[in-house]
Amino acid sequence: MAKKRDLVVNDLARYEKSSERLVLEDYSSCEVPAGCGGGILRWIDPQEALPLTLRLWTAGKAEVFFDGAPVRSSRIQARPGAHVLAVAIRAADDAPARLALSLRYSDEANTRAPLEPRRDRSIGRTLDVRSGAGAAIVGTTRDPGGDAWKLPGFDERGWRALAPAQGSAGWHFNDLMSRGARAVGLPDAQGDLWARCSFDVDLGGAP
Repeated sequence: MAKKRDLVVNDLARYEKSSERLVLEDYSSCEVPAGCGGGILRWIDPQEALPLTLRLWTAGKAEVFFDGAPVRSSRIQARPGAHVLAVAIRAADDAPARLALSLRYSDEANTRAPLEPRRDRSIGRTLDVRSGAGAAIVGTTRDPGGDAWKLPGFDERGWRALAPAQGSAGWHFNDLMSRGARAVGLPDAQGDLWARCSFDVDLGGAP
């Protein structure tokens, strides 16, 4: 009998890909470019960074930054250490600016959310940051100016914790509600909002 990694003619196992260090992700949702019935495979290095999935709803036009860099995708690579998701919301018609967000990583099959990939093994790490459910989010209605407020280590004195606020109708907001996130905002505040969501990533001992 052939050993595990021996190649055998006409045996599909010869096309198998495996790694003791990397984790293989399988995206097979109809939402991926390959379409229904297709799939996308991607290797990730769990010792390098966690691939977080971002879901965000805002009441007003928003600019989003991760550790100072503009966010262009719902996929965020978070290296070990302190991080900040910064959001600048331009309120419409001087209405209160609000947001709901979810930042998540889990490779446990029974906790995998819709549209998240399957992974060929667990690294024993989970990160779950949700507005209105324990996330450390502070905000201000005064333009902080510059870029320092978008970075970890910023002095948040004078900023206030965001509190539960009224949400909205629509699929996007309802999707966040189903993930356990809630709408938050500054109580009794009107107009634009600058918000910071701080969290840490610990990859110590990741296999």
